[in-house]
Amino acid sequence: MSLTIVACGNKEYKVDGEFTAFEVSYNREVPMITWVTVTIEKGKVTKYFIDAKQALVNEAGEFVWNAKSKKELKFDYNMKPVSEIGKEWFEQAEALEAFMLEKGPEAVTTKDGYIDNVTGVSVKDGGYTKLAKEALANAKANKFLAFELGYTSAKGPQVTWSIVTTDNKGKVTEIFLDCLQSDKSTANDTVKFTWKAKTKKELKYDYNMKPVSKIGKEWFEQAEALEAFMLEKGPEAVTTKDGFIDNVTGVSIKDGGYTALTKAAIALIKK
Repeated sequence: MSLTIVACGNKEYKVDGEFTAFEVSYNREVPMITWVTVTIEKGKVTKYFIDAKQALVNEAGEFVWNAKSKKELKFDYNMKPVSEIGKEWFEQAEALEAFMLEKGPEAVTTKDGYIDNVTGVSVKDGGYTKLAKEALANAKANKFLAFELGYTSAKGPQVTWSIVTTDNKGKVTEIFLDCLQSDKSTANDTVKFTWKAKTKKELKYDYNMKPVSKIGKEWFEQAEALEAFMLEKGPEAVTTKDGFIDNVTGVSIKDGGYTALTKAAIALIKK
């Protein structure tokens, strides 16, 4: 699953800031997330940033996110010894970023899935060029995205995000919250991980929070009420008690990073 918001109409970059697109996937049957961030300054693309974070299975059979991303691991990622060009992953990512900045992601070509026309790069195109294009689409649509990795109540990996949309002057006009969760199963002493096919918003009533909600509201309904409140008053106006949102009509859920992520998304807007 990848997340992007397709722009329509005018293709100019009207608002400066940092725009991200991400994709969840699998690395050797464990969860992974890859993302690309594009920086826009004075209406021009000035930077690409590529990264990914993987997970592992601990001794308890739980899927846990690595403490560091592939970029943060640097040489500890240990690709260099097996790289046909003797380059670590972060070095190849930086070379690809520079190439895309000069020529655009559409200029990258591949052979059998491997990037073949960028000096200093021999890795597979693990969604990098596609995500770069999607990040550019978000920039054209004034969509600022912040995400965080975490865990469900059942200790399964999840991704939560907030998307803040602005008008062409950088004023926030829309806030969108969502979350993608996961399942795990054990067969023949092997633990298998799967991302859910739908997000919590997409599941709507099938998420099945309503029967246990003390206010009789499904998750997507509460998320929409929180979005409307934050749009009117700002995320800083939300208060909690013991972690649960307590001052928004129609909302009784825990603040699962929603206000912090919305603040983070707003902080990406450069005026």
